[in-house]
Amino acid sequence: MADFKDRLKADIGRVFLNAREFTERHFVEGKEIDCILDTDIQTESKSAEDLGLAGADLSVNARIADLPERRAAGESLNVDGGEYIIVSWREDYGMAVVYLLKNQQG
Repeated sequence: MADFKDRLKADIGRVFLNAREFTERHFVEGKEIDCILDTDIQTESKSAEDLGLAGADLSVNARIADLPERRAAGESLNVDGGEYIIVSWREDYGMAVVYLLKNQQG
């Protein structure tokens, strides 16, 4: 019998990243994936300071398996043709949340 963590990982695709209810198709590093993009990061209940971030323009919520190999803060990530600088990349239970700043030079 699967333990809770295994069940949670299995639910990510069926529930949290359900394309019919939550996600949209976006291009990350040229690969089209199902993900959730959030541009209201600093207007929600948690400010950037609460999240331990210097600030972020966009967050990407996706399956770890759908994203490129994890990158460090300060590296770049292309989302829908725009260049962003990674502020934070968090992974847990098969999901990743990547906080990004718009690259003003890219």
